[in-house]
Amino acid sequence: MKNIHNEWSSLFLHRDKIHKVHREVWDIPLIKKRSHLLRGIIKDNMTLLDIGAGMKGMKDEIANLGIKVTYKSMDVDRSNEHDYYEVSSINETFDAIIMFEVIEHMSLQEGLEVMKKLFSIMNTKGIIVVSTPNIFNPARFMRDATHKTFYAYDELCGLLSIAGFQIKNVYRSYNDAFHRYFMKVHLLGWLFRFLGIDYAFSIFVVGEKE
Repeated sequence: MKNIHNEWSSLFLHRDKIHKVHREVWDIPLIKKRSHLLRGIIKDNMTLLDIGAGMKGMKDEIANLGIKVTYKSMDVDRSNEHDYYEVSSINETFDAIIMFEVIEHMSLQEGLEVMKKLFSIMNTKGIIVVSTPNIFNPARFMRDATHKTFYAYDELCGLLSIAGFQIKNVYRSYNDAFHRYFMKVHLLGWLFRFLGIDYAFSIFVVGEKE
């Protein structure tokens, strides 16, 4: 496995590709709920792996969308029952992999190694969805002392690209009470842009193994 520092030039090139499409974070499409994203990506009869599954809430969320998948979970926390407790021990392939709010808890090198492992267990035309706190919303990242690595949207896309994934889409997510949503998105959006901060909570990157 190459050291991430030896692959920095490659990361920079992949990051630059995304940056040319989305010059600023505000150019990235905004979604209210991740369920809106999943509904368009996860299909019936897929085999799906949930990385950092916790209490396996995603299993119920997908079922509530009316989508029937073969669900497998992975988490390092052994207080809940999972199919896998280490990424390195995963020995089957999947049509879809989701990894929500996990990669920021790893070092940059660990993140690259995990992405390459996930690429190796992904079926052709398989889809991966990775989310991370939006670093343009400082409170989202800084409020958790276990966070190790900051990822801007273009850097996360670059990491997935180095691992072999083709970047299909990037999204920002934000949902709130109607009056707060309307105020931040429609009335004060210009002010957030002027200050260089964002109200969106998370960044979602969708990649594909072609």
